[in-house]
Amino acid sequence: MDVHRLDREQARRIAIRAQLLTAARPTDLLSVVRQLTLLQIDPTAAVAPNVDLVAWSRLGCSYQPEHLRKAMEEDRTLWEHDAMVRPMEDLSIYRAAMNAWPTHARIQPQAYAS
Repeated sequence: MDVHRLDREQARRIAIRAQLLTAARPTDLLSVVRQLTLLQIDPTAAVAPNVDLVAWSRLGCSYQPEHLRKAMEEDRTLWEHDAMVRPMEDLSIYRAAMNAWPTHARIQPQAYAS
């Protein structure tokens, strides 16, 4: 088996390109999420929520946090699962695992004597 070795500069170029940080960047949020495969939702927001910082760093000032809300709630091109924003077309990857989730019997309210 042949092993291809990368020097540091080659590995750096591959990593930067894979993270969409080169000059040739996507132009819309869905493309960013598709190419990165996910955006992590982090509740810490010292400057802004992580999901918005990552999207903005790839799209620049054309990105607005409203775009994420619209993509998830109105257009439904993105969805959230386990604090990760993913493209809607990836939903089928997770369906089998979702079907295996345990179901819980619904607790019926009981009448309490006063």
